[in-house]
Amino acid sequence: MATAAGVYWCLVLTGCTLSLVESALTYEQSPSPIVCPGDELVLTCVTVGTGSVRWRLNGNDGQTLLLDRNTNPTTLGSFSLKVTQFDEMANRIVSTATSESAPVTLNGTSVDCAEGLAKPFERKFINYPGPPPAVTNISIEAIHNDSLSINWTSSGLCIDSCIVNINGNNINEYNATASNTNIALYTLIIGTNYSFIIIPIDTIGREGPPSSLIQYIWNVPAQVVNISWDQISTDAITIWWNNTLDYSTIPVPPIQYYIISVYNTSNSIIYTNNTNDTNITITGLPLTDTNYTVSIIPVNIIGYGPSATVNGINS
Repeated sequence: MATAAGVYWCLVLTGCTLSLVESALTYEQSPSPIVCPGDELVLTCVTVGTGSVRWRLNGNDGQTLLLDRNTNPTTLGSFSLKVTQFDEMANRIVSTATSESAPVTLNGTSVDCAEGLAKPFERKFINYPGPPPAVTNISIEAIHNDSLSINWTSSGLCIDSCIVNINGNNINEYNATASNTNIALYTLIIGTNYSFIIIPIDTIGREGPPSSLIQYIWNVPAQVVNISWDQISTDAITIWWNNTLDYSTIPVPPIQYYIISVYNTSNSIIYTNNTNDTNITITGLPLTDTNYTVSIIPVNIIGYGPSATVNGINS
């Protein structure tokens, strides 16, 4: 007898006839390699040679059942056992052990399968992953004047959902459930300081560690400051300004652009334009006007911030 990859081949010589008899066992798990609590778990055992199969739970001291082609569906612990195929010519039997919604109590369980009564068992261990780790790479994006989306990365196994705890002005407003790695929040209130904590939940309700506190200020831009200007010709000026806040570090909707308007002494607009920069050169100012008022309004997705003005003299 020669052995190759767990399959045993017996050559039997009878008279002038050489026959080949195969004896083998195949044992597979689905899903594989990771099974999550609550999943449908199917173990499939295929044996060839004896026409029967043994199933056993938890090793030598566990329950054992022998199945053959005539065995009706039965149970072994939390598993449903049945013969799904039988090939009489090859004496091949396919049987399954199924747990439709794998319970927590299966964790650490061994499930064995063997051909007939005399062959050794092969074993599968049911080992669930632990609770999920904290989410990472959290980012916030304003998507409308009253809504934003939160995105994150979940690196754990068996995550079913995430709970997003939402607080506004230090008041616990509500919890939202996200089935993916993002969530959109609507009807946000201008002037509110929001904070968020994201908690991953696995398929049996176990909580992972909460994320760090994420803060976001839902408001229009603050008024610009430090406005200065320089007359570069008889009909042109360049204006500079600064933002009150560092919008690259402060968790607020970023400024999208600035509205620049120039008024004459009659309070009529003689120039208006938008810019993404914190400076602008204005040309073509009427020589008949020697006094101007320049207005700068920052704008973000929520709306218009307060106007800041500076007076200029065309000399």
